[in-house]
Formats: sequence, structure tokens, C-alpha cells
Amino acid sequence: MLEIKDISQCYGQHWVLKEINFTFTEGRIYGIIGPNGAGKSTLLRVLTAMEKPRAGEIWWEKKLLTQPIPEITCMWQKPYLFQTTVKENLLYGLKIRKWPQREQNERLEYLLDKFRLREYKHKYAEALSGGEGARVALARAIAPRPRLLVLDEPAANLDPGHTGLLENILKEICRAEGMAAIVVTHDMFQAKRLADITLFLSEGRLIEAGTTDLLFTQPQSEKTRKFISGEI
Repeated sequence: MLEIKDISQCYGQHWVLKEINFTFTEGRIYGIIGPNGAGKSTLLRVLTAMEKPRAGEIWWEKKLLTQPIPEITCMWQKPYLFQTTVKENLLYGLKIRKWPQREQNERLEYLLDKFRLREYKHKYAEALSGGEGARVALARAIAPRPRLLVLDEPAANLDPGHTGLLENILKEICRAEGMAAIVVTHDMFQAKRLADITLFLSEGRLIEAGTTDLLFTQPQSEKTRKFISGEI
């Protein structure tokens, strides 16, 4: 589905990504972990074509990806909500994709129920709490049924209740709709709960990738072992 080939990125003289290769496939949830400054968020911006890499290529369905596409939607660490109602935020992606009105209405009703947002339907975004806003942002990203959902620290600054709710909804919808997701998280427990496959980045390099259970219980790299044990 999405293949990254020899991706490197630098800002000035500082290389933040170094020769990364990986292929993301349909229907799986991928977790990306690593210490601060490992290049996790930069990798997301590059693989979604929000940034052009200094070297390497991104391929989507065997076609070179050079600009953002509607099949990939994102939720960033500090999600921006349009200063209008929850309803209008959720419908935004459907309207620009020219969904038929009936399908827009059906999808809206589904999302309001799934994300427990019905009581906030006509509430303005600026009046929402952090947890409510995060639910709206995730629902808006999922609304147009993307094939790939990219999330940068989706539970940052959320309490355990809202975190658990978002995780459960994400897993359920990905399974039901065959959607793949890539989730950057600083929380290794979240990666264990969410991800089928986990990637470990350090100093801009992809150190190790594998099934989440095996990566956490039988890491192949000493650097991975030290990170998950809290030694680095």
C-alpha cells in the first residue's frame, strides 16, 4: 500500500531521518516509538507528503507520492478544529469529496454515535474540552473512510478515560472498515494495546520493526532492549 524507500530528511545540517525503508500494508495498525528527537513526527510528515524528503521516495499503490492525497488523512498532536460546530467539522471532508447528501447524513449519524458526540452536535469547537476536541478531531479524520489514517500522539494530554475511549474506537473502526493506521506514541503501553506492528526509531534510523508482542518481549536490537527497559 505505502512504501518508503531510502528516506532521509535534514533541516540545515542536521539529519533527522537516515535511509529509512519500510512497507505499510492494508488493514493493520502500526505503532512508531522512540526517544524524543528520534524523527517520529518528521517521518509522518514525509510519508504523508506534507514534507518533501531530502533523499528517497514515497510510493502509494506503486505510484510515486509527491503531494497529499485524499486516501490518507491525519490527526496531528495539536489538532486544529474549524471554529464552527461539531457537525460541520465532521462533514467537512465529506463535502469537499462531494459525497451524496444522504451518505453524508448517514456517516454523520454513525460518527456521532460511535464517538459519543451526539450531545455536542451543535456545539462550537472552541467550547469543547480537550477530550471532546480529540474525539471530534479523530472522528473528522475517519469520516471520509480513508485507506490510511496517520496519528501523531493522538492521546497527548488526555486522561485515561478519554485515552481508552479513543483507542477502543480506533481499533474497532480500523477492523470494521479495513483501514490501516500509523500511530506515533511516546507511550509504550499504548503501542502494546493498539499496534499489530511496532517500529522503533532512534537518532533518525529505523532500528527494528516487527510484531508488537515479539518486539517488546524478544527485541533483536540491544538499543531496542535498552529503550523498552527504560535504560535510554
